Amino acid sequence: MINRIYIIGMPGSGKTHFGRRLAAVLKMSFLDLDQLIEKEEGMSIRQIVEEKGEAGFREMEAKVLRTTEHLYSVVISCGGGTPIYNENMGWIKNRGLVLWINTDLEIICKRIAQNLGRRPMFVGLSDVELERKIHKIYVERAKIYAKSDLQVKIGASSKPLLNLVIKKIMLLNRNKNRRL
Repeated sequence: MINRIYIIGMPGSGKTHFGRRLAAVLKMSFLDLDQLIEKEEGMSIRQIVEEKGEAGFREMEAKVLRTTEHLYSVVISCGGGTPIYNENMGWIKNRGLVLWINTDLEIICKRIAQNLGRRPMFVGLSDVELERKIHKIYVERAKIYAKSDLQVKIGASSKPLLNLVIKKIMLLNRNKNRRL
């Protein structure tokens, strides 16, 4: 039985949206790690980064992530950088199934450009600068993301087929014959 599914991917890839849908179909709870951090600190991610810096935010992120170890029957949407820092990828792989939402960068750029206020690392960038930064981040993170148990590729002309993803999750769980 799968107890925890951690969803990872680039900022703006659709982790939260997909995670909510996945959790509903699997009759699991859903949590967004960024929302847990905001609740813990009583301020937005942007405010936390401005006040404590990225290093302070990443420490807090790792601390809050570790609290999910005691949760069961839950889908957890992680921040885009969560698996990259503080050995978080190894930690989540040892405690749940890791699903990478791998969305085309063009789609991600459009989504981020429409909602810059929630994404402090992209504020003040032109469209060209935004595209370059997204590409750079993807190149840096893809090797870590690729360590996931399952990958869902989302392109301009495709939408993830939730039922197919669920079948793959169940098959993966059965083949590994492990409790997550």
